[in-house]
This record gives sequence, C-alpha cells and structure tokens, in this order.
Amino acid sequence: MTHRHTLSKNDRLKSYKRIRILFAQGQKFKVFPLVVYFLLRVEEVEGVEGVEGNLQMGVSVGKRHFKRAVDRNLLKRRIREAYRKQKYDVKETLTELGISMDIFFVYSNARISDYAEIETAMTNGLSLLKDKISAK
Repeated sequence: MTHRHTLSKNDRLKSYKRIRILFAQGQKFKVFPLVVYFLLRVEEVEGVEGVEGNLQMGVSVGKRHFKRAVDRNLLKRRIREAYRKQKYDVKETLTELGISMDIFFVYSNARISDYAEIETAMTNGLSLLKDKISAK
C-alpha cells in the first residue's frame, strides 16, 4: 500500500500539558545526534473498527549550541523531513496494537549535521522504537 508521506497539523505534538507528561513519565533513548522521548497511551475505543493508532511528534533544538534561529530551524526541518518519510512503519505497528504514542526528538549535537546523518539516526531510532512497541 502506498502512503502519502505527509506531516499534517494533527501529527504535531503541540499541547504543553502532553509534552510535560511525556518528559515526566515517558521513556527515552539516544541515537546520535538525537534523543528520542516516547510515551505509549492506550485509548479505549469500543466497537469501532479501523481506528488508527494516533502518533504525534515534536522536535526541539537547543539554543545553547545554536544561537541563531536560522540554524535551529534548519535542523528542525531536517528532523521533521526524515521523520515524515519513515513514520509509517511505526504507525502501522501502533494501528495493529490499537495504541497511541507521543514522540519527541531532541537534537543533541553541538554542530549542524547534514541530512544524511539525521536520516540514518531517524531510521535507527524508529526501528528501535518499533521493536520496543512490539515487545510490550
């Protein structure tokens, strides 16, 4: 099945409350240059077929290493693009299990990485995440 590789407004994690809960109660792992925070949520939907696993994501690049907003925005665009291309494997797993998840990517390198390096880290991170979801 072919997917439209999009990252809509509904796919973004914007709720301050949910982000705080994610950092407080979620789990994390590192895939250089990213730190991945995630929190599984079980949403009870009875008698409804075809409910997709809700997957929302957020991105952060620290101001400590990148004073200029142009550099921070460049890195956030690269991270979102790598995620957008590869999110469907995780989304399919969530849909099969009937659970939802919040993901937050924090960039943790002191230099600007090129897109290929970020894409490789995203591939490794999402495959690790998929394995952790399947194990639960």
